[in-house]
Amino acid sequence: MPRSSAPILLSIVSVVSLALGGACTFAPPNGSANSGSAAAGGPLGSGASSGTGTGLVSGGGAQSGSANNGGMNCATVNQPVNKLPPDILLIQDKSGSMADSADGSCTQNCGMNSKWSQMTAGLMQVLTSTDMGVNWGLKWFASPNGGTCGVNQGADVPIAAMNAARINTAIMGQNPSSSTPTRMAVNAGAAYMMTVNDSNPKFLLLATDGLPNCIPTNNGGTCTNNCQTSDMQGAIDAVTTAAGMGFPTFVVGIATTSDPTSDATLNAMAMMGGKPQANGPPYYYPVANQQDLVNALGSIVSIASTCVFTIPQPPNNSTDQTHIGVQVNGTDLPQDTSHANGWDFSGTGQVTVYGSQCNAIMAGTATVAIVFKCIVG
Repeated sequence: MPRSSAPILLSIVSVVSLALGGACTFAPPNGSANSGSAAAGGPLGSGASSGTGTGLVSGGGAQSGSANNGGMNCATVNQPVNKLPPDILLIQDKSGSMADSADGSCTQNCGMNSKWSQMTAGLMQVLTSTDMGVNWGLKWFASPNGGTCGVNQGADVPIAAMNAARINTAIMGQNPSSSTPTRMAVNAGAAYMMTVNDSNPKFLLLATDGLPNCIPTNNGGTCTNNCQTSDMQGAIDAVTTAAGMGFPTFVVGIATTSDPTSDATLNAMAMMGGKPQANGPPYYYPVANQQDLVNALGSIVSIASTCVFTIPQPPNNSTDQTHIGVQVNGTDLPQDTSHANGWDFSGTGQVTVYGSQCNAIMAGTATVAIVFKCIVG
């Protein structure tokens, strides 16, 4: 990205303290930065000089100028920022085997011991507790009224803020009854995410209890013959494609560790999906009961709430979103394209903080500032 070879003055425009466990993705509010005057004796020497125009604050020793004519006054402006939660589309298996118990001692009609009862209770608990910090959406597989293998396009509950009540209602209205069309569900989920037009980080969260099946017909239609034939490679390819589209997949395996084939498939999906469990194997998140799922989803939400920041609009036309720096606790970070420590651009109008500084941000012990630098023509 272009850098200014001779920045005259740094202008801090967005400063925020981050609470423990909170997301680290931010967007500027509507409106312009505050205007006002600063005391004499600013960063470039003594004696106050003025700068006029929206978003400018007079600063000691700075050259006078106007935001409307490209003047060189880049005095300090603090601008509030708003947190951007991650968008997470839950792709939830509702195959018939979800009615069995996790330990295999009961098949069908297992009541509160069924995988379905345990998992849906855990889902509703986490959705409710994270409602203000995550934009959730829901997609079933197979789709309601989709028969054994049908998967509709779009989401059953589209991603939105404060969506827990809608999704919880949708969960209570379903029962397990289908096969496991994992490939088609992930493909449809990724296609839906392409239509979600916001700058939030986006993820798929696949929760399943069995081997993928329902191999699509040659023209992509719903399986009509041999629908129980394994579709392991098709499901692995689907999460690989989704990750390449910018939608990494977290994989949750529901009572699958005792089945070597399921375990191997889900491990491969977790690795190729781009969000494997850090302390694997297994690289997917194995769960067997409600509390396991609550713990796994808590970890996933924490990871999804990463150290990504949206760059606010510049305070004036003497700078732009590419002439910036990043500070953590008032200390300038180096730009680091290796993504080990420091910061780097991570998309249009976004930066990501990496390494130990990100750890401090996630722990709630750091404040972050985006710093604008004057363009010198």
